[in-house]
Amino acid sequence: MELEEMKSIWGDLSGKVENQEKIKKEELMKMTRKKYQNSLGKIYLPEILGSVISFIYAAYFITQFERLQLPVNQVFVVFNTAIMIILPTISLITLYKLNKLDIVGESPMELLQKFKKNSVFFRNFQKVTLILSGMFAITILPPLAELLGRVDMISNTKFWIVYVPIGLICVYIFGSWAFRKYDKALQKAQDLLEGIE
Repeated sequence: MELEEMKSIWGDLSGKVENQEKIKKEELMKMTRKKYQNSLGKIYLPEILGSVISFIYAAYFITQFERLQLPVNQVFVVFNTAIMIILPTISLITLYKLNKLDIVGESPMELLQKFKKNSVFFRNFQKVTLILSGMFAITILPPLAELLGRVDMISNTKFWIVYVPIGLICVYIFGSWAFRKYDKALQKAQDLLEGIE
């Protein structure tokens, strides 16, 4: 075998090995992207479902606004409708930003930095949402009672002393449970991104 022929064979083999490594890295990145999206998928379904329900209730209150006679109930409806539109929208936009991160194209450091920024915002936003949910649970009751013709329910002290606190406790328990699940999913996604070389 001549030297030129050996160089040619060596170059071919070297090219094939580099090509195989590139293909393996691309496949690994695709698998990582899929696992990343699956971990975020645990957040997507409840957020999308909750957003749809919120938008339906917001539309209901917008269409029923004229039926409200008490000015305080009108203020409550405006506040609650704003909450039911703004909060889910911000949540979905943040999830979209998390999902559109370019795992294949960006450097691991940039990717992790962007993820951490968006996930910290999402976590803090979920905490604020939990607090606003408690306010929402209280301020939605008087307008609902008026729309349903049950104003007597609101004047009942037992309602405010027993049922409202129980409702707030349920909102807190459910919100805390959801927050822990979201936190676990975000941590899993972060661990995947940290594993990228």
